Amino acid sequence: MVDSGLKTVGEAGWILARGSALDGPFRELAESLLSLPGGPVGSVVVTSPEPKVGRTSVCLGLAAALATAGHRAAVLDCNLDHPHLHRLFGKPNFTGLTNAVANGKSPGDYGFEVAPGLLVVPTGPVLPEAAARMESDRLVGAVRAFEASVDVVLLDGPVAGEVLDSPVLSGGFDGVILVVHATRTSKSAARGATDDLLDAGVNLLGVVLNGSGQEMPEE
Repeated sequence: MVDSGLKTVGEAGWILARGSALDGPFRELAESLLSLPGGPVGSVVVTSPEPKVGRTSVCLGLAAALATAGHRAAVLDCNLDHPHLHRLFGKPNFTGLTNAVANGKSPGDYGFEVAPGLLVVPTGPVLPEAAARMESDRLVGAVRAFEASVDVVLLDGPVAGEVLDSPVLSGGFDGVILVVHATRTSKSAARGATDDLLDAGVNLLGVVLNGSGQEMPEE
């Protein structure tokens, strides 16, 4: 389990700021991701046992660390039930990932740069037909093609149960990172989500702990 160093879910600007207290933990996380035994990964889904434990913060912090180290990184908002990445940067959600999938375009065409080498792509309009397309190989194709433009794509996904219900999110990419929180996630929930992902054959790359220095409740 990797400790992110995050105490709480921070503001986007603070997470992305160079020289912040989070630089070290996220740099270590980035180095771990780039030095996996199977080789570098191109696209990773980030999930958690429950909401509000810092998935998006981990995505942004990890992407910022990658970008600072000279790698091109992108964060894609794949949480169609609760789109929120655009709000962190005060942007509208008129276009985004759903448009890229629908139009056969690169997700990068619908994103915006928030730091040198770091691109953020919101969900875009969330309509019934958009949700159906996101559960198809079209999403995988769009992201895989996008990998030619960036080094690492982080998909800010929904909770683990929804990832497991989605063959595309659970098996269409290079792996999954599970984010848990020291006080908001119980040990049993963390173990349960880990076991469920592994039992489903998901390539679980690692577990990231938020809420540094605090004890996780048993239940």
